[in-house]
Amino acid sequence: MSERKLFFDTVDTPKGEFIITFNETGIYEVLFPGRTLAEIVDTAKLPWSNLEDDFKRYFSGEAVEWTEYPLDCSGYGRFTTALLKEVSKIPWGQTCSYREAAELAGSPLAWRAAGQALAANRHPIIVPCHRVIGSNRKLGGFSGPAGWKEMLLELEGGFNGALSFRR
Repeated sequence: MSERKLFFDTVDTPKGEFIITFNETGIYEVLFPGRTLAEIVDTAKLPWSNLEDDFKRYFSGEAVEWTEYPLDCSGYGRFTTALLKEVSKIPWGQTCSYREAAELAGSPLAWRAAGQALAANRHPIIVPCHRVIGSNRKLGGFSGPAGWKEMLLELEGGFNGALSFRR
């Protein structure tokens, strides 16, 4: 958990209520509907007035640019930080493989480590780890609720096992 004081607020979407934890650095964690906070934190209004609207727009099928929202990436190692930065650049409706993501992060042989690092992503949706799939075009793992990775990919343009790779 962050060493900085954390706050939380909720964001209502067509897919349920997300919990957003944050501090003065930025968004610390995005929790899917049905998930609960691991520790007690104070409630506070989100300092980003458009965040809730952007989540609603996203879950209504609209492409959203998340780069204006600061993220607290404390606790991530160098590779995870680099990987999440690269994954953040995958455009709406496109995917890349774990191998390609590892390569973009500067470690072309670390594709398994890429999967583990993405499982630790505390910023799902904002850092679209759901857009990273296997080289065989299978979905691969996802730290969110069962069925959400496929649902998010379908929301972004229909998952048929052959989404376009980012090249």
